[in-house]
Amino acid sequence: MKRNLLLCLFLICISCGDDKKETEDIEKELKFSTKTIQESLDNCEPEKGECTFISLIFPVAENGDGQAEKINRDIENFLANTIDYQDEGRLEKPEELATNFIENYRETAQEFPEYELPWEATIYGKVVFKTPQLISLQFNTDMFTGGAHGYRSTHYLNFNAETGKSLQAQDLFKSEFIEYVEKDFRIKQHIPTEQNINSTGMFFENDEFHLPQNIGIFQKKIILHYNAYEIAPYASGNFILTYPRAEIKQFLKMEKVEPKA
Repeated sequence: MKRNLLLCLFLICISCGDDKKETEDIEKELKFSTKTIQESLDNCEPEKGECTFISLIFPVAENGDGQAEKINRDIENFLANTIDYQDEGRLEKPEELATNFIENYRETAQEFPEYELPWEATIYGKVVFKTPQLISLQFNTDMFTGGAHGYRSTHYLNFNAETGKSLQAQDLFKSEFIEYVEKDFRIKQHIPTEQNINSTGMFFENDEFHLPQNIGIFQKKIILHYNAYEIAPYASGNFILTYPRAEIKQFLKMEKVEPKA
């Protein structure tokens, strides 16, 4: 009887240890929440007409083993470089960016009383793909701060979920992928193989084809997104190439992050 009691106590201790470890693992799991920051000039309401405003909606990493801090720093860098382009290199918190955006407009309107065009800045970010190894975030941006037209763009940030390290094209694809994409790009844009990649009005740097800065990783597809001005004049718009993951599987350096069927 005594032996049975000791065995039961031993099994209970093991079970409690397993439960504690499972709870700790859940608490340390990298997760994302959504943060919203919105400000407007003199509390105007954008939906009611002309209004200078800024709206930032973006994912925030939480928990993990230090990855969250790295990911959040890169997200804040992206927001700063997008909104506060006049102070490049100075990292401001998103709340400061929003306040400064409104104040910059107020100063401009005071300096030029005839200036009546409202400014607008909207960034909406979300997680589009997440595995224990890789995370892909998408940001859609609409900006107008004067000039002939506003600017709309799509950006992607990719991260190693285990380390928080930012991933670039060379981290995601084998070197042969660029040849595959260039061939496809030339066909779709009617650029003969024997001609310079810029012969039809593109402006790839150094006359050499390159992958875009913005690469979206989704469960079943990969998106290569060239924003306006990146490789062609603004009037040409965006250039977007979409590939099913199964079609380009041989080029991926992401064997570990292939989604389960």
